Amino acid sequence: MRGEKLFKNTVIGVISQGVAALTGTIVHLVFIRFMIKEYLGAKSLFSNILDFLSLAELGIGLVLVYSMYQPLAEKNERKLIALTQFYRKAYNLIAAMVFGSGMCLMPFLSFFIENMEKVPHAQLIFFLYLVSSASSYFFVYKQSILNADQRIYITHLFSIVFSIMQCVLQIVVLVSGSPYRFFYYLIVQTVMVVCKNFMLTKKAEKLYPFLCSKEKILLTKDEKKAIYKNVFAMFNHRVGAVVLGSTDNLLISKFIGIIYCGFYGNFKMIVNLMNSFIGQFFNAMLSSVGNMTALESKETVYKTFKYLHFLSFWMYTFCTVAFIELANPVLMQVLALMGVQDVQSYGFTFPTVLMIGLNFYMIGIRKVPLTFKEAMGLLWYDRYKPIIEAVINVVVSIAAIQKMGIAGIFFGTIFSMAVTSLWVEPLVLFRHGLKRSMGEFWAKEFVYLTFSGAMIALTHFVDIQLVDSTLRLTGWGEVLVKLGVCLVVPNALTALCFCRMKEFGDLIRAVQHIVFKKEAQPKAIET
Repeated sequence: MRGEKLFKNTVIGVISQGVAALTGTIVHLVFIRFMIKEYLGAKSLFSNILDFLSLAELGIGLVLVYSMYQPLAEKNERKLIALTQFYRKAYNLIAAMVFGSGMCLMPFLSFFIENMEKVPHAQLIFFLYLVSSASSYFFVYKQSILNADQRIYITHLFSIVFSIMQCVLQIVVLVSGSPYRFFYYLIVQTVMVVCKNFMLTKKAEKLYPFLCSKEKILLTKDEKKAIYKNVFAMFNHRVGAVVLGSTDNLLISKFIGIIYCGFYGNFKMIVNLMNSFIGQFFNAMLSSVGNMTALESKETVYKTFKYLHFLSFWMYTFCTVAFIELANPVLMQVLALMGVQDVQSYGFTFPTVLMIGLNFYMIGIRKVPLTFKEAMGLLWYDRYKPIIEAVINVVVSIAAIQKMGIAGIFFGTIFSMAVTSLWVEPLVLFRHGLKRSMGEFWAKEFVYLTFSGAMIALTHFVDIQLVDSTLRLTGWGEVLVKLGVCLVVPNALTALCFCRMKEFGDLIRAVQHIVFKKEAQPKAIET
């Protein structure tokens, strides 16, 4: 049953993200075509600033989902009612804090934007982004039970509908020629977010009618204490995640220029597309792993961990190789099709693209240890790690930008992850969750990292020799041949080199069981 839910959540999640990726890309390209470069940079910068303000959320959403696993397994409706009532108050407070913090920040926007006069109506635009961000916290507290109960596919189905509606309306606004079209674009975004959250809340109430109870049920002091403890730990993790993901545009805007925020936004859009597809698997997996850790033995959990870790290594190696080789040529061709002038100015040098790609890989290779650690509720043990990581990231990025330019910003992020998260997160998982030696993990992690580096270097060498030196292709011909190289080289060599490894066989059997409902599956996925 758990495997079937994981499969359903993953498939519908991938479809949802495919729709969101397609509609988001279309809107982004229309935005580039019809809006000035300064607006493109402001769009990217303000989104990152609001990521920082979202720290007020404290990571409560994940803590809420985690706190629901046990009462759902026990069918404890009173505990679920108490949790939703508690988090309703929390989210209302969060919305007020985000809006208030943003209003206080508004007079100081010029600190982040060089030549702010080049961004017309910057403060009004920021205000509309702020309203959109704060409103996203309304009607969300009851939705968490869908995720905790492995019904995240319902959220995805609603997302598909509203993504299409938002895309159509925003395109109409952008091509309208109205001088206020950027403002209408943001208003559409806000309305769609609120409507989707409202409809999902009504769906949750229909599936779990006890959530509509008017009876006031309070959590005990011990239960609140456990929640506060996890929220404090999760807040620190949120700080680290936001600094890693959101300081890039702030540093680019401050030290290089807001236009380059827009250029980086194009590459980040590609990264987000890849993350949206791969991330759906891990989002679906989180509730399944949470259910597994509550009901299965640690040996079963560990077996599942091993082949999922191998799967993440394979996926992120291929996606990183493809991004490094294809990001620039694909972006140039797409922008040219959209009629954008001087498309070459939107590209980045190879060292910068390489650093962005390695940044994506480092975040990806941490996914499985992090997912298992969060599903087991092991947030407390490395609560100070994200703060240390954030400080290292900012300091190294500012130092490196002086020597390496934009590439130095991403180098700082990679360095900070390598000296903290890459080893601390697995350490916490194995010591406090799986409770076993890490020797086997570190040996395989070294092999995975070394092999991924070799694939990046080999694929780039083949592309240079075949596409650039021998065939000397340009345009879509260059894109297609490089795509073929990226599909064949890393995937064929990964299958060839690892086909005898136990995790490879376990992974194949797991996929066969979930897709074809075969009986021969590793014990780790028995349901």
